Amino acid sequence: MPSALVFAKPDGKVSEAIHIVEYAAARPDSDEVLVEWLAAPISPIDLMVVVGKYPVKPKYSVSGEAIAGFDGVARVLRCSDQVESLKPGDLVVPNALGLGTWRTSAVLNAKDLLRIPTVTDVVMAALLKGAILPAYLLIEDMRILKPGDWIIQNAGTGVISQLVVQFAHLRGVKVISVVRDRQDVHLPALQNADIVLREPELPATDVLHGKRIVLGLDSVFGAAAAKLANCISNHGTFVNYGQLSGGGPSASMTLNHRLLFFDRLTFRSFRGTEQTASRSKEELEDLCAWLIHLVDEGMLMRPEIDVLEWAPQSEWFERRVHDALDKAQDSAAVGSRKTLLKF
Repeated sequence: MPSALVFAKPDGKVSEAIHIVEYAAARPDSDEVLVEWLAAPISPIDLMVVVGKYPVKPKYSVSGEAIAGFDGVARVLRCSDQVESLKPGDLVVPNALGLGTWRTSAVLNAKDLLRIPTVTDVVMAALLKGAILPAYLLIEDMRILKPGDWIIQNAGTGVISQLVVQFAHLRGVKVISVVRDRQDVHLPALQNADIVLREPELPATDVLHGKRIVLGLDSVFGAAAAKLANCISNHGTFVNYGQLSGGGPSASMTLNHRLLFFDRLTFRSFRGTEQTASRSKEELEDLCAWLIHLVDEGMLMRPEIDVLEWAPQSEWFERRVHDALDKAQDSAAVGSRKTLLKF
């Protein structure tokens, strides 16, 4: 019987809100398809949804309880007669928010799905829309990069940060990854970065001297973001794409006059939905196909990640899900390994 992770109402403690339920299987109607989810990550956006701090709400529910999960990869099992864009056996990823990916199967509107090529690693396919694509777009859209340029980024052990390093290296660009003082600079997640620094070392460290640091990628905000900005070279670009430090919309970072007037930095924000919306569905499918090609050719490697096998009948499964949610929500665990549900 199909099963899902759901929540009844927003709750500040995600693990206390989420629980497992079973539901009746459904058949696709009109423009719908039946899919089976293969894998789905536990991402910061999912936590924000459960605590009620994300503007987009889940579209689907079971007995009035919202189905969690915004990202993942699924296989099409059945299509209604009206659907021509997909066929049974196709792999798909979400092309809309709120589809409820933390479940074994779903009936969804075909227009809310993006077809991708067959891939040998479903974990990488599940990371495609929420991690691989954003990492690529940060490199592609935020700043023109040339061989010999440098990027500096915080949350260096994060999944997107690990992928940014790989995409940068494909362009001949080097990366400085910054971690919190408590973190081990020799973690496997950091092994591909050209330089690894602890946050307290910034910005007064000799290792930065003489480097053309043209792009700073910040997903933490606050004091960490200010330190990052002070490392960027003249005429460089600072991009914020998250707030792992917490604080909400009222959080702030300090900018001095030198950064704005003398260094003439450009400050930008990155929203993945806006960047993908600037491309047609056909362009996105072509881009995803190329990214999958990089994976299959071994040019893009799986980041460090924990995989949790879906086993709802097991007495330990729900406890392990709650442990993973607690780890993901714990602010002290910024940079810890992401967990992915594999169905």
